[in-house]
Amino acid sequence: MIQERRVIIFPRADFLDAMRRYGEVVGKPMPHNPPELFHYDPAQDVALLIKFPVGDGSPGGEFMFSRDDVGSALQAYCKDHKIPLPEDASKNLDKYKDGAALVMQRGSAGLSVMIIDDQEVMRSIIKKLLTKAAPAAVYEASNGKTALEMLKSGDYDPDVIICDLHMDGMDGTEFLRELRADKTNVNNRKPVLILTGDKSEQAKDLTRQVGASKVLTKPISAEDLIRQIMLVRGYFETDKK
Repeated sequence: MIQERRVIIFPRADFLDAMRRYGEVVGKPMPHNPPELFHYDPAQDVALLIKFPVGDGSPGGEFMFSRDDVGSALQAYCKDHKIPLPEDASKNLDKYKDGAALVMQRGSAGLSVMIIDDQEVMRSIIKKLLTKAAPAAVYEASNGKTALEMLKSGDYDPDVIICDLHMDGMDGTEFLRELRADKTNVNNRKPVLILTGDKSEQAKDLTRQVGASKVLTKPISAEDLIRQIMLVRGYFETDKK
């Protein structure tokens, strides 16, 4: 049961201001001219990439920040502006238009997962691995085409999707390509974990290019799978020094 949930919105200007303040503290001072690239994806290890143009006396350059960096920066910004934050709350990041959202939550509504795999035995194994996370709902699809129909119907709202790479009919790469391209699908930006026995870097690179949040290799432990799910959902830690 959720006891408290608070979402703090950071429009792009405030988000950039928070990261500039954080950069000064951690030894990454950024130019004050507008960036030419500002790419934010809290599901990735490098959650924020800011690039400034070179010229007109500006040093320019690229600045990369992890999910933990962004979380620390936004929390510090809240403290500087005396915005109260709930104690003992889980912390995760999300996107909001061209800015960011800091989500603070006490209690849990339970994890919702979709598993896409053409082998029933593998779907059963993944469900067993997820037991420690006590998911509130687990949806299953035997192929990518069925999964797309389920996700587009509006009847399913998974927090994360776990998908096999090589499947009959529609493989994981094609599933990802169609999901990400369909802007009418309410789930088209949901994090997708590709879980595969294929160890080739070419396959992994191709899968990332079409929108995978993470590519994981089988076999995987329950602890590692759950940790990766939390990471792609935007959870971060700020106690690191």
